[in-house]
Amino acid sequence: MKARLIATSSKTAKTAIAMALSAVLATAGVAAAAHSSPPTAQDYKRVGSEPRNLDQLKAQINAYYNGYTDSSGHHHIGPHSQWAADVATEIGKARAYLVQRLAHNAPRIPAIMLDIDDTSISTYPVNADFDFSGGPDARAADAQADADNTYPVIKPTLDLAKWAHAHGVKVVFITGRHDDHTAVTRNQLTALGFPIDGLYLRPKSNPPSYLPCGTTCTAVPFKSSTRKYLEQKQGYDFIEAIGDQVSDYAGGYDDRGFKLPNPMYNIP
Repeated sequence: MKARLIATSSKTAKTAIAMALSAVLATAGVAAAAHSSPPTAQDYKRVGSEPRNLDQLKAQINAYYNGYTDSSGHHHIGPHSQWAADVATEIGKARAYLVQRLAHNAPRIPAIMLDIDDTSISTYPVNADFDFSGGPDARAADAQADADNTYPVIKPTLDLAKWAHAHGVKVVFITGRHDDHTAVTRNQLTALGFPIDGLYLRPKSNPPSYLPCGTTCTAVPFKSSTRKYLEQKQGYDFIEAIGDQVSDYAGGYDDRGFKLPNPMYNIP
C-alpha cells in the first residue's frame, strides 16, 4: 500500500507532522533492532567422521559458479563468479611462466598442452542441469552440447592459446574424449577460435603403437604417453600442460602443470 502525500503550508502543522514521523520512526527502529539479527540457520551438523552433506556441497558448487537458471530451467554461469576469478588467476600464472620460458631458455619447438572439458570449455551448464549426478541422460545432453557448440568458452584459456600460437608455440589438445568425437571436437574448438596444432583423443579401437595401454588407457598414461610421442618423434617440448585435473599433466613430459578449478568431478 502506497503512502498518500499530504500538502501543508502551516508551520504548526509541519512541526506536528515532523514529531509524529519521529515517533513512528523511533518505534520502527526499535522493531528493526529487535529483528535485525535473526538466528541464522545452523550448518548441517556432522556426526563423528561423517562427510560433508551432499546437498550443501551442490549448493556451494552452484554458488561458486554464481549459477542461475533461465526460463527453461537450464543452468548458466553467472557473471563475476569466484570460479571465473580463480580460472583467470591460474591462467595468468601459466602465461607468466610461458612468457618467462620463451624469453629465457626457450626450446627449439615450444609447445603447450591443453585439456578441453572444463579447461577450454565449461561443462557446468549440463552438469548442473542434472544435479551433478551423471547418468545416460546427462551424457546424451553433454554430447548434444558439444555437437551444437553451446558450452561456454573459457576465455582466459582461449586468450592464452591465441597468444601462444601467435608467438610460435604449438598448441596441442589432448583430451579424454573418445576418438569417435574427433570431428565434433575439432569443429567445436575451431568455431570458438582456438588454434589447433594437434588434437589427440582416446582411441576406441586400433590404438597407436605409442600407447602401451591401448584402448584401456586412463588419463595419466594416455596423456603422458602422447606427450612423450610428440616429444620424441616430432621434437615438441611441452613447456606446460594445463587442465582441470591433476591427471591432465601428471606422468611427465611437460615442464610444469597448471590446474584449473573444477569441483564437479574428479578423473584420477
